[in-house]
Amino acid sequence: MLTIIAATAISLVLTWLVVLLTRKTDHERTDETHGALLMVGVQIICGNCSGEGESAVRTYMDRNGNCAQCGGHSYLLASSLALNSTALRAARLVQAYSAASNGRVLPFEARTRASRSENKIAV
Repeated sequence: MLTIIAATAISLVLTWLVVLLTRKTDHERTDETHGALLMVGVQIICGNCSGEGESAVRTYMDRNGNCAQCGGHSYLLASSLALNSTALRAARLVQAYSAASNGRVLPFEARTRASRSENKIAV
């Protein structure tokens, strides 16, 4: 029983020494270099930079979530504008196609037996 208590005490002292000697201080932890952060450019269309122009000015978002050029908070993701413009282009194409046909509605009449017999020639 005495040997078990002595072995446990020695193992606890050795574990404490290993932890104490290998532990880093706060100063040593802050001096370590960290891995590079992955940065991905997010394209936005800033309302402040674009102004009232026809074409949208694309800029990038900074780390704080603002426009990288002017620091504005009013923006739209450029990818969402691309989706909306595709749908708008399709709607304009349909509208242009219907306008090109002069808007005429051609009547459709089914043939009846009487109209078919009028076209026959007797021999």
